[in-house]
Amino acid sequence: MNEALTYQAYYTKSDPILNYMIGMLHFCPQDSVLEPCGGDGVFVDKILEKSPSSNIFIYELNPVAAGNLRNKYKEDSNVYVKETDTLLDNDVVSCRHRFDRIIGNPPYGARNDEHKKSALNRLYANLYTKESYTLFLYACTRCLNENGELSFIIPDTFLSLHRHLAIRKFLLTNTQIRELALFPSSFFPGVNFGYANLCIITLVKSSDIDKNMHNCITIRTDFKSVYDLENSHAGTTKRISQKTVYEGVSSAFMFNSTDRLTELINDTSIQKIGDIASCVTGFYSGNDKKYLHPIDDSIKNAKKYTCAREEQIRTTSLTEEEKTYGIKSQQCLVPIVKGGNVEYIKPNNWFMDWSIQAISEYRVSKKCRFQNSTFYFRNGIGIPMIRSTKLTGALIDGRLFDQSIVGVFPKDAAWTLYLLGFINSAICTNLINAINPSTNNSANYIKKIPFVKPNNGTRKKIELLVKEIISSIERGDDVSNIQIEIDDLFSKLYIDKIGMESNSATKLSIKQLNLFEDKSVSKDILYR
Repeated sequence: MNEALTYQAYYTKSDPILNYMIGMLHFCPQDSVLEPCGGDGVFVDKILEKSPSSNIFIYELNPVAAGNLRNKYKEDSNVYVKETDTLLDNDVVSCRHRFDRIIGNPPYGARNDEHKKSALNRLYANLYTKESYTLFLYACTRCLNENGELSFIIPDTFLSLHRHLAIRKFLLTNTQIRELALFPSSFFPGVNFGYANLCIITLVKSSDIDKNMHNCITIRTDFKSVYDLENSHAGTTKRISQKTVYEGVSSAFMFNSTDRLTELINDTSIQKIGDIASCVTGFYSGNDKKYLHPIDDSIKNAKKYTCAREEQIRTTSLTEEEKTYGIKSQQCLVPIVKGGNVEYIKPNNWFMDWSIQAISEYRVSKKCRFQNSTFYFRNGIGIPMIRSTKLTGALIDGRLFDQSIVGVFPKDAAWTLYLLGFINSAICTNLINAINPSTNNSANYIKKIPFVKPNNGTRKKIELLVKEIISSIERGDDVSNIQIEIDDLFSKLYIDKIGMESNSATKLSIKQLNLFEDKSVSKDILYR
C-alpha cells in the first residue's frame, strides 16, 4: 500500500498554529505529555521550549520517522519515543497510561489494510472507522487524566456530519470543550488535504456531567490570516453552552447559524421535511458509459458518452410493467434527472437505457444501485447532492433520477409546488448551511430542514409565484424579481415562527459514553 496513503502525515510547519495550540494548554513541571503521532517533532520542540521538565511521550507508526525522532531527542532524558500504532496500542486501548496534556495533528483519512480495518471496527465499533482523525480524538481523550487537556488540529467535519454523531456525544458528555478555532485549510502551508476547512479543538477531560453540560464553548471563526489565531480579539467569537449543542438536532455544532435559525432547527414542535416528504437517493446503472446517453454533444461532459438517437427516446409515460421490467420497443431511452444546480425545472439532457435487456443486466450487476425503485418515474423534487453557494431543487416530473440526486416526494402531492418554492428560497439555503456546512447534501440532512406550515393565503400566494417562475423560465424570461418576492415571503414566515417558546421542562437522559464498554453512566437532568 502506498506509504503516503497509509500514514496521511501532514507535518505542522506553521509557527502561528504551533504557538496557538501550545498556548492553549497549561503546562506544569513534571507533566506527562503525549504526542500521539510524532512526525518530525515540531510539537515536541515547542513543548520543550515552554515546559522543559515535562515528561514527553512520542508515539509514531512510521518506523523511519520513529528512528529520526529517537536520534533527534537522544540527549533529552525526559523524551520517550515509542514506535507503535496509537489506535491499536495496548496502553492506549486499556488507558493504562494516562496523560496530563495531549497535543497533535493526527492523520486524516489514512488508508488501512484489511487486518487493521477489522481491528478498528472491533475496538471502535460505534465510531465511523473510515476516518482516522476522529478515532485519534476519541482514543486520546480517554487517555487524559481528570482535568487533563488536549489540543488537536483536525478537519471540521466531525462538528456536523451525521456519521460523527457518536464522537460528538462522547465529547459533549466526557469533556469541557474550551475552544474551537475554525479556519480554511489554506492556512496550513504547503499541503492539499482534501478538506476545505480545519478546526483546532481544545478540551478538558471531565467526569462531572453537570459541569460539562453547563460549560460554555468559545467558537472562533472569520480569521483574515493564520496570524489571527494568536490574537484573541481577531475574527468572530461566538459562545454556546454544551447543553444547547447536546440537545440540538444530531448534537451538531451549528456554527454557521444565527441563534434564531438554531432555535428553529431544534424546535421539536415544528415539522421537518422528513415528516412531510420521503427523501431518497436514486438510480446508478453501474456502467454509465454503456447505458447513459446525452441528448447531444453540447451537454457538459457529453464527450465521454454516446449521444442518444431521436428514434430511441421514449416520449410517453411508462406502464407499470415497463417501469419494473423494462421497455420492449426501440424507444427504450428514458429521461433521467442528474446533478447540477438548476432551479425549478431541468430540460431532458440525459437518457438512461431502460430496455428489458438493460433492466435484466442492472438487476444482476454488483455495481448497479437499483435503490428506492418505488420512487422512480414519480412526481417530486430533485435536489443535487453537491451544492454550490445555494441549495436548488427542480421538478422530477415523472422522470428517472440518479444517485447524485436526493428525490423529495411529498406524502401529499398537493404540497409539491409550495415545497419547490421553499427549497429554492434563500432561507432554506441558510437552514441547510446551518445543519450541514459541507457541500454534500445527503437525504439525512434534507430531512432535518424545518417545515413551517403556512396559512392558506401564504401558501396560495407562493404557489402562484412558483407557477409564474416556471412559466417565465420556459419562455426564457428573467425571474429574479419573482424570486426576491418568494424569498421575502419565506423569510417572514420563518422569522415569525422562530420565536416560539415552550414553558414545559424537558427531561433528558444524558449518558457519558464509553464506546469500549456496554455499560455507561446515566444521569437524568431537568432543564428549564
